[in-house]
Amino acid sequence: MPSSSRRALLVVTAVLAAVAAAGGWFFTRSDAAATLRGHRGPVRAVAFGADGALLASAGDDGTVRVWDVAARRERHRLAGHTGKVRALGFAGSAVVVSAGDDHTVRFWDGGTGAELGSVSGGPKALESLAVGRDGEVVAAAGVDGVVRLWKVADRSPVKQLTGHTRHVHALAFAPDGKTLLSAGDDGTLRAWDWAKGAALGSVAVGPRHVHALAVAPGGDVVAAATGVGVKRWALPGREERPVVEGSGMAVDVAYSADGAVLATAHEDGTVKVWDMPAGGLRASLRGHDRLVLGVAVSPDGRTIATGGGDGTVKLWTVPPR
Repeated sequence: MPSSSRRALLVVTAVLAAVAAAGGWFFTRSDAAATLRGHRGPVRAVAFGADGALLASAGDDGTVRVWDVAARRERHRLAGHTGKVRALGFAGSAVVVSAGDDHTVRFWDGGTGAELGSVSGGPKALESLAVGRDGEVVAAAGVDGVVRLWKVADRSPVKQLTGHTRHVHALAFAPDGKTLLSAGDDGTLRAWDWAKGAALGSVAVGPRHVHALAVAPGGDVVAAATGVGVKRWALPGREERPVVEGSGMAVDVAYSADGAVLATAHEDGTVKVWDMPAGGLRASLRGHDRLVLGVAVSPDGRTIATGGGDGTVKLWTVPPR
């Protein structure tokens, strides 16, 4: 090979290596321990069952998939929604709850794949869902700004909470089981005593949209995924904590059961792992080819699950300190 050609080859090789290292144009570095495929279209939500044996995922193809975490294979494909599925949760270890664009909340037996029933979530699309800490109630909300609650056991209505003036994208129960947090496009984070149907107060979060909420296991801090990064507020005083620096637009957030880790999903395709409560960045993980839309941490705190715009579900080992 002529020396000029050899030099050109070395230059090209060096460029490609640099791009690959940066997770750039030609290659994507993958830090994921496993990739689960099956969805046709973006995966918008992921959730672990209470014992960590099952993982549920859902997205634009209108299906809910139930995965065997240990075997890393699909166990059930749950079909029933007639539009995009945007939110998921588990009531206990096996009951999957899902909500989406078809205005319904659906209940499934994750062990058998059977649909247990469904309820109407109002006249417009649903964008958020949360299951109570004891698995007895589920809350859902969306485009009409109303937060609705039902009993999981018989799907009977419990309460309707009104106060938001725009879409509600985010719901989370506090560890006390009595307090429900909600946020979305109207610039407020609201707290409710859901059993009484009473508003406990609100805090202005500014013009930024809130995409997701997660409450620390200690019950003293709520983390919010926003268009300018991850914000935190103290509870019950709801004083704003510092932004988690350098996080970029965040789409979803999830705490580990012990509160030591906060996992965040980002539009740049990264999964960030933060040490709590200080908020220092432990790791930035890459593997999805597009934005990361959903994130969950396993009950034992060892595994992070994510859903991406690339149609895959990924499992990650939580990096050590």
